[in-house]
Amino acid sequence: MTTDDRLEMTAGEMIEAFRALGSPFIADGMQQAGLSRRIADPAIRPLLPERRIAGTVVTFRMRFHPTPQQAMAYSFDRAFRFAAGVPSPVLVAESGLGLRSPFGGGASRTFVHARLAGAIIDGTIRDVGDVRSQGFPMFSRGISADSFVVDVLPEGYVGADTGGPVTVGGVMVEQGDLVVADEDGIVFCRAEDAPAVIAAAREILVDEEAIFARWDSGEAYLQGLGLDAE
Repeated sequence: MTTDDRLEMTAGEMIEAFRALGSPFIADGMQQAGLSRRIADPAIRPLLPERRIAGTVVTFRMRFHPTPQQAMAYSFDRAFRFAAGVPSPVLVAESGLGLRSPFGGGASRTFVHARLAGAIIDGTIRDVGDVRSQGFPMFSRGISADSFVVDVLPEGYVGADTGGPVTVGGVMVEQGDLVVADEDGIVFCRAEDAPAVIAAAREILVDEEAIFARWDSGEAYLQGLGLDAE
């Protein structure tokens, strides 16, 4: 891939490349390109391990407040309107609600309706059987039956906002970033860095496949690696 080819990649093409390569190769590509590590805490796991997602980050944040808050539906609506204008939108949420699960079967239905490609939450989820039956890819730090069905909780009022930076799995994420998430992990990348990361990741993949081919042809371990025996 030449420099001109990299500059001409569309957002959709970058996302498809992320999906094809997967989180390990994108992580390696970022390292090869000299970029900062942006791998989320591996404690955030997929509910559907076989479903890899890649797309454009739509940020969402929840927290408790001492005063009444606007209904969360308005924040979701703003997030969904942004999502409608970007390829393969993925909701990336920071939860400050402890073990209370803001996302479950009902939320999953709204996400499917909004045509989200998936959701990643640094927090807990619930109704996992329902979410699985919908086939919606959701990543979370844990599962908890607890949620909120009343306006006022002992911790305070639940507030939500969208569009600003969030911290998920120890990584600061901006709306419009790209993400790839699968059973190996979650990797975030700035859109402007993606072409160089993809080029580096593809080079690593080609090099690895060449080594495997040499081993398959009968070459010794060090020979296949292109090293001299001691």
